[in-house]
Amino acid sequence: MDPDATLDELLAPHRAAAEVLLLALLEGRHLYVAPGAPAPPAGLPTLQTMAQHQFETGGKRLRALLTPAIVKAGQGPLPAASVLGAAVECVHNGTLVHDDIQDGDRLRRGRPTLWTRHGAAQAINAGDALLIAPLASILQAPEIAPSLRPQLAALLSQSLIETIRGQVADLGLRELERPDLADMTAVHIAKTGPLFGACFVGAALLLGLGPDAVAAAHDLGRDIGLAFQVRDDLLDVLGEKGRGPPGADLREGKWTFPFLLALPNSAPQQSDALYGLLGRAVAGQAPTDSEVTAWLSWAHAQGGVTAARAYLATTLARARLCTQRAFPEPAARVVVALCNRLAALDG
Repeated sequence: MDPDATLDELLAPHRAAAEVLLLALLEGRHLYVAPGAPAPPAGLPTLQTMAQHQFETGGKRLRALLTPAIVKAGQGPLPAASVLGAAVECVHNGTLVHDDIQDGDRLRRGRPTLWTRHGAAQAINAGDALLIAPLASILQAPEIAPSLRPQLAALLSQSLIETIRGQVADLGLRELERPDLADMTAVHIAKTGPLFGACFVGAALLLGLGPDAVAAAHDLGRDIGLAFQVRDDLLDVLGEKGRGPPGADLREGKWTFPFLLALPNSAPQQSDALYGLLGRAVAGQAPTDSEVTAWLSWAHAQGGVTAARAYLATTLARARLCTQRAFPEPAARVVVALCNRLAALDG
């Protein structure tokens, strides 16, 4: 492995296999087919069309590619790692489908969300399938050693439950009159950390690493998930992130790190005004474009953006320490490359 390879270079060899596996998970080695029924089974073509639409909204496929890249670098079982990575990515997309419906988002990464094309009812069905099919596939995957299948399925199941808990907390956060940094940090750790943790813990298990490494891999998922969210918040302030113009989170009434970190330097009347604006946005009264522009400038002027950058750097420093405890070289280089990528705020 080239010690200077970028994250894209390390992940690229696994991308084609991941795209094939993502849709294959929904073919269902476990489908019930009536005797003599014409193929394909009823509902499957529509389901696959919706899944393909969701996958075509883009994304970096990090959850699909990290596990095979790490396992390959560690000379572990690549086919099993590819299946697990695709399963985690599939579950992640299922949560996004439901998230878009709950938030009323019409765009994801600049493309129409699934529910806007197929309706909320069918999108819920697609999201359900994307959440459940990967678990059944792991339990039956010939690529995965039988002794590891229950352990990996349990890992993904628990990660999904924790992610759902994080989404519940995220929706509840918007109902708090005065959320603080601790509230939001807890939400992001619960919402984004578990599926990254499944990637890293799964890689450690497939490489046959010990309990200390597995524990460090779990902690690594927490820090990478938190870093991912801080970075996402910064991208929303600094430029577009595929959901319309800058300030999409502000328009939806979502608290973000740059704004919460700006509050300690602001006057009480400014804090009250911001809490009021976000509360009205949650109630359906979105701020005007001029208000969004003004508050984005305020977040910069009050040091919130600078503080969020520092918070991101600290979180990634913890992640690098976890990486050293979780994985031997050269597998650790994949995660270090990920940390370097997350440190760059360029989309």
